[in-house]
Formats: sequence, C-alpha cells, structure tokens
Amino acid sequence: MFRLRVLPLIAATLALTVPSLAGVQFTSDTYTSVSGNLDTYSTANGDFNNDGILDLVTINTNTLSFYAGTGSGAFAAPTSQTVPESLGQVFAADVNGDGKLDLVIGGTNSAQNTVITILLGNGDGTFTQGTSVSVHGSAEYITMADFNGDHIPDIAASVATQKQGCNTQVFLGKGDGTFKKSATLSVYGCGAIVAGDFNADGKQDIGEAAANGVVVYLGNGNGTFQSPLLATTSAPTVTEALAVGNFFDNDIQSLATLTEATQGPGGPTTYYVQTVQYQNGALVPSKAQTATTEQYFGYIAAGDLNGDFKDDIALVGGNIRAYPLTAYMLGNGNGTFQRYQSLAAYGTGESFPFIRDLNLDSRHDIGTAWDGAYGDEGSGALILLNDSAKTNCDPPPANALSVNVCAPLQDSKTGTTITFRGAGNAFNGIAKRMELWIDGTKVGEDLEDQLKITAALAKGSHTASFVVVDTFDNTASKSVTFTVN
Repeated sequence: MFRLRVLPLIAATLALTVPSLAGVQFTSDTYTSVSGNLDTYSTANGDFNNDGILDLVTINTNTLSFYAGTGSGAFAAPTSQTVPESLGQVFAADVNGDGKLDLVIGGTNSAQNTVITILLGNGDGTFTQGTSVSVHGSAEYITMADFNGDHIPDIAASVATQKQGCNTQVFLGKGDGTFKKSATLSVYGCGAIVAGDFNADGKQDIGEAAANGVVVYLGNGNGTFQSPLLATTSAPTVTEALAVGNFFDNDIQSLATLTEATQGPGGPTTYYVQTVQYQNGALVPSKAQTATTEQYFGYIAAGDLNGDFKDDIALVGGNIRAYPLTAYMLGNGNGTFQRYQSLAAYGTGESFPFIRDLNLDSRHDIGTAWDGAYGDEGSGALILLNDSAKTNCDPPPANALSVNVCAPLQDSKTGTTITFRGAGNAFNGIAKRMELWIDGTKVGEDLEDQLKITAALAKGSHTASFVVVDTFDNTASKSVTFTVN
C-alpha cells in the first residue's frame, strides 16, 4: 500500500454502467473514506446496525469507516472511529453470540501487529475493542469457519514469524468473544488462506497458498487437522490468492488459484488461474489458464455472477504503474473459465474483493477495497452492482438466517414437473448452501444463497422444505405445502 494524502469525504463519486462482452453489466459506485484515513486495506459486508440491510466497513491506516446501507445497493456517507494501526484483512462474524456483528482483523505484512484484533459490535455501526488473539507474528491472511462443529465462529491464520518462519494457527471460538488455540500447522509459505469442505465429509478444511501451488489440511471436525496435501501448479509460479467455489458443478467445494510467473528479472509477468479439487485422497489441479499478462492482479473471489449456478471468479489488483484492475471470468462448470472481462476500477490498487447480493435482487454484486497513490485519490470501497444477470428468487433481509420461497407457493396447485425456487440470507457470515427437502427426503442442494431445482412428483399433497446454511453451519428453513394435480 502507498501512503496517501486524504481527500475530503466523497460518497458515490462514480456511477458508471459497465458492459462486458459476455453480457453481464455492472453499475460502479465509489466511496471514499473520511478524513484521517491514509490507506484502505480491506472491506467487509454485513448488517452491522441490525436493520436487515447490508452495510460496509473499511479498514484503513488507523481508522475504521462504517457505511450504512440504504437498501438499494448504495451506502450512506461513512462515519469513522480510531482503531490500532497495521490492521489488514477483515471478517464479519458474531463471535460473542449477542446478535451483533463483530469484526475479526488480521495484521498487515509490516509485522508491526502481532495479534488478530477483535472488535465487538455495538449494533449501530460502532465497535469496542475486544480480546486480541496473539499469533506471535504477522497474520496478514485469515479465514473463518466452524472447525469443531459447535456452530461458533473459529479462526485460521497464516502467520509469518521473524524467527520460526511460517505456520498456520487455528483458534476455536468460545462463544464469548475469546479464542483458544487448537492447532499449529506447518506450511509451505505465508500466503492466502481459505476454508471449505473440499472432501464433502461435512467437516471444514483449510486451503492455503504455497510457494508454487496450494496445500490443503483436511479437518477432523474437532479443531485438529490431517497431514497436508500439496498440489503443484503446472507452471513455475507464485500463488497470489485463493478462492473457494463450486467450480466443477458437482456441489463439492474446490479451489481456484491466482498465480504469477515472471520471465526473468524485469521480464513480463503472466497471471494464471487454475482450479484444484480433491479426488481419491489427493489434490488434482486442472490445466492452468492465462488470465492476463502485465496486469498485476493480486486477489480473487468466487461466486455466481451471471445467474447460471456455475461459480465464476472476480479478480482485482493494480499498482502505481498499471493502475487499478477489476475483472471477472465466467465459469464453465468443469473447472475452467472463459476469457477475462474488464470492469470499472478506481484508484491505483484494489484488494480483498467479495461477491454478495448487496441489494437483494437475486443478482450477485462485487465489492472491493480501493487505494490511491501519493495521496492523489484517497481510499475506500468500490461497489459493482450487477444489473443483468439472470434472476431467480429475491433473498430475505440480512438481519437473520432465513429463507424466502418463490415457487411453489403455499397451498398452490401444480403440474407433475415443478421448478423449486428459493433464496436464503445470513446474518452471521454468508448463506453458503441451500438445500431442498421434499416430504422429508433431501432431493438436492446448491452451494450458494440461491436454489433452483426441477423435480417430477407424483400426484397428491407434498411438503417442500427449503433449508439455508450459513458460514458456521447454522441452519434455518421454511416449508410450503402444495398439491400436484
């Protein structure tokens, strides 16, 4: 990150509709943090004031900016509070079980912050210092999941230490805002870290960027992990970032890697994307695809951007020479992606993107932190609202784990072939999975906040239950009874 001169507050400074060759359009809105914020390192989304509308938080040099959502995918002018310096990647989760979203924040690569910072939410967009988690190093990358099956948020951190190199540390939440270490894992680098169920056993695993590939630790479901599995990329590259998604259209989570290869000192830099899936006890990488050359991507996120229920990826990056970059690549459902499409960008660099339906229209949007160079532009959040993806079912508000059913309706009469459409939303984390149960039997699922399943049923009365699962494996459901004529 570059040190910046701060500009006066600017909210929604840019509104631009950006078409792509693949037919997905986004409207871009830029938000600038308030006075005193030199850099913005990361951003998180969640309902921080418990009104059912998603808000934003940005983590800046020594402040936190809160942007209240307006309900249309736009955000109000930010308010800020002072926080410790050298904070980095941020996650939103209710770590003390009081029904108010909190923040879990790693450190930057400066190694000046040797703890994971916990900020407890007050339910109004302000936060109070909680009990920090000591990592005795720099936790530039963190992730959150339920690693021991108690539905309480846990933390995994990729830690760089000055004396002992790199390791991965896992901390189990106690449910009161404090954490206890459960595992220290050796790693092949100090890179990006993610959580997912890669072997579909119902237990959360850890994926981490390695020097020239990715390493996965399969979870035992009790906060401990098995020996590492390593997948080496097909080209001599450095793994920059990871994302988790359903890239093979099989309802099993897999990994997408963003890797960088430079041809000699000062030579051209090529960025590759490559998927990795778990099969028969091993990690199996797909063939690497060239994303771009000399574009300086550094971060990746996954989600369904065009509404076809196949996960896509968003890429962001840039620097003072290349300027900011935002792009996406549509997934083919077989572990490969279509050609990357450029989107609006802002500042000179962007980091830690996310994909989520911010305005509850059943289309997934993109958000990312943006930064400027030499104080020329400030820093803040860039939001790309999805205008043209296929719609399915509008999700419910974000202040509770809940379900909205769009089809079939309660007490309706249908033909024998029915398309079931529903959507979920989560307060704690995201809605990571939707399940469909008919007459007490599970008939299918989608690994996102939308569900669309077509089934043929016998004549008579039936009950369909739509179940949503959040980041920490909490569930909620809604049932409808209907008659097949």
